[in-house]
Amino acid sequence: MQHLRYLILTLLLVPGLPGYSQSKTTANLTEAYRFESANSTLFAAYATDAGNQGIPKVATFFRAIAKTASIHADNFQKVLAKMGITVTPSVPAIIVKTPKLNLEDALQAVRIEAGIKYSEYLDQAKTDGDNTATKALRWAKETEQQSLQLFVNVADAIGEESTGSLPAYYWICPKCGNLYGVASPEKECSFCYTEREKFIKVQ
Repeated sequence: MQHLRYLILTLLLVPGLPGYSQSKTTANLTEAYRFESANSTLFAAYATDAGNQGIPKVATFFRAIAKTASIHADNFQKVLAKMGITVTPSVPAIIVKTPKLNLEDALQAVRIEAGIKYSEYLDQAKTDGDNTATKALRWAKETEQQSLQLFVNVADAIGEESTGSLPAYYWICPKCGNLYGVASPEKECSFCYTEREKFIKVQ
């Protein structure tokens, strides 16, 4: 019996055999959850610092992206919970620099997620045929790609010392984390079709 159990465990760890891909998707979702939960905590700290330094609209942006990260983390946690897996959030080392450098760090993290990590994770989930994981990863990837221009706008405003021109508030889709930096967003989310009336206003 022990030999049979050892054989089964060994086969589950061999790439290309049944069980391997699913365990990889689970690991990917766990890493994505911890990354997003850590980002949410870190971006919130950046928001507090920007507020203390007298640039409230930059603080509002950091609060908004902290909320989107939190929504993505919650989505990943729900998928893992359906798999019977319990995860704990990461506790990042909070290193606050200048608002400009904080934004550059945040932008780099989002670029890695949207351009590299989530593309790989999404391909794996599709290979596994895991539709729930695929949807959560696709939402995270696409919404973060769309938010990149907002990061650039804030970076430009900080560099030009014209942060007063930035939006006073942002709208966030509570289901997929889509972020809007406009006064009146579309009637429904373009990614998950959630009604505008349910959007979260961050100011």
